[in-house]
Amino acid sequence: MLRARSGFPIDIVTTENPLGLGFDNIPRPNLVPGVPLWIADGTIGGRRLNPAAFAVAPGLQGSLGRNAISGFGMAQLDMALVRAVPVSRSANLHVRLEAFNLFNHVNPADPVRFLDSPLFGRSPSMLDLMLGSGTARSGVAPAFQIGGPRSLQVTLRLQF
Repeated sequence: MLRARSGFPIDIVTTENPLGLGFDNIPRPNLVPGVPLWIADGTIGGRRLNPAAFAVAPGLQGSLGRNAISGFGMAQLDMALVRAVPVSRSANLHVRLEAFNLFNHVNPADPVRFLDSPLFGRSPSMLDLMLGSGTARSGVAPAFQIGGPRSLQVTLRLQF
């Protein structure tokens, strides 16, 4: 199974809303013309947003539009091999090998979108950690999410 998608839109804002309310799209920056949006970086994903491409606007609304930039895309190939081995006349042993993210392709999470953050423009984690670490009250376990490291699973089933 091949799963792929382009990057989701990112809404760059100048500061994080301290109350965590849904008014995050208000303080948008200006886009500096002629400066590249992405620069090469040795962090997760191999590139990051260029802080020099954005300037804090004198008012609340800058020239950068809402959701104007696309984040990182995602691609993952999962594969399964099945073999039925006859054990007797009426019984078969089914051996199944499954590989998730077969080529161990790196899938970074979207970069930090707040200009005043020291992590601005960098991806803080892999895609499989975006919904939590799998601990109590923290979301889905990374093993059950798309974008994790390669994992293998072997299943044996006796059918009679």
